[in-house]
Amino acid sequence: MINPIAVGQTLEYTLKKDINNPTIWIIGPLDSITKGKMISQYGKVEIIDGKPVYVEKDNDAAMNNFSIVKYGLKGFKNFILNGVEVEFKTEKEKVFDHEIDVVAEETLKQIPLFAIAELANVIWGENEVNEALRKN
Repeated sequence: MINPIAVGQTLEYTLKKDINNPTIWIIGPLDSITKGKMISQYGKVEIIDGKPVYVEKDNDAAMNNFSIVKYGLKGFKNFILNGVEVEFKTEKEKVFDHEIDVVAEETLKQIPLFAIAELANVIWGENEVNEALRKN
């Protein structure tokens, strides 16, 4: 049986090392269209000697992680800078013919790189939200 992607559903996640008064990250699965767009950035299929061959492009893991979080982060709670909770801001972006809300660049810049890496790993997952991902 194939399980559908839980588009629109979210879960709350805490970073593994964020123990005291943790930030709660609200994440959602990447839909197939968005994930397809991202995969197409990693490489392409070319015909070589009459056969289709997948050819990888130069891969920048850090930038890929930012893209994954940009599309998969849906909000946060208790993300505090100088005693003030950071505002979660989004902007519109067109993915193929669909307009979606993505994390605004000014918000992404405030998230530490180690957090981007861990969140990207969890969001990329298997395109589904399930209890196995729940950390809190």
